[in-house]
Amino acid sequence: MKNSNCIALIVGVLSIFFFPVHHLWAEQDIITTIQESLPSIVTIATENTKLFQSPQTAAARDPRTGRVVVRKGLTTASYNRIGAGIILDTSGIIVTNAHTISKANRIMVILHDQTRIPAQPIKVISNYDLAYLQITPPFPLLPIILADSDAVQLRDEIVTVGNSELLKQTISGGHIIGIGTSASEKQSGIDATGLLQTSINLYKGDSGGPLLDKKGHLIGLMVAGQIKKDHSSFAIPSNKIKQYYAEIP
Repeated sequence: MKNSNCIALIVGVLSIFFFPVHHLWAEQDIITTIQESLPSIVTIATENTKLFQSPQTAAARDPRTGRVVVRKGLTTASYNRIGAGIILDTSGIIVTNAHTISKANRIMVILHDQTRIPAQPIKVISNYDLAYLQITPPFPLLPIILADSDAVQLRDEIVTVGNSELLKQTISGGHIIGIGTSASEKQSGIDATGLLQTSINLYKGDSGGPLLDKKGHLIGLMVAGQIKKDHSSFAIPSNKIKQYYAEIP
């Protein structure tokens, strides 16, 4: 009887050691919090169409003048680009990466419920790869809460939500592994975070996705175009997003 009690005690201790209940609860709480932020995340779909001169030509005689007229045909070519964006306010202002909408003839925003709405760029900051779009909301929108990115520290736990075809709406966790500052701002005496490096691996379509803290607040905007060989990725700090958002009339 004593042996069986001892075995039960050991098993109980081991189960707590390998499967700490509080840790499982904490992870579940984070996932629930992040899921509440999903309506603030949108997909950005762009189309770029150009006219090109066709190498094929056609010749015909003008019956009125008798002259030979050579007609050169035009053909169109287009390509599409997919990224993500974040709703900043209820009026329909959305932030995304500038490279996602670069040279686009048509920009569509796809909301959380799959409603598609045309968008217009209202501010682009190319050197920070930031672009602000305006849509006309069909219903009340849920803006993201912006955190103070200057308070972020190395090894902080962070979360992102995938927007690629393979990992769309997938919640992934990681850590802050690098914090950069702008050389020009340092010279001006401004001590502000210029770029965040994360351990999260991004894929095509993840550009403009959110970098969130454990409260589900935005601390950065992912830039999939700057993935390094070690699969780490970069994000534009939320305070930069705030700075340029405040300049929009």
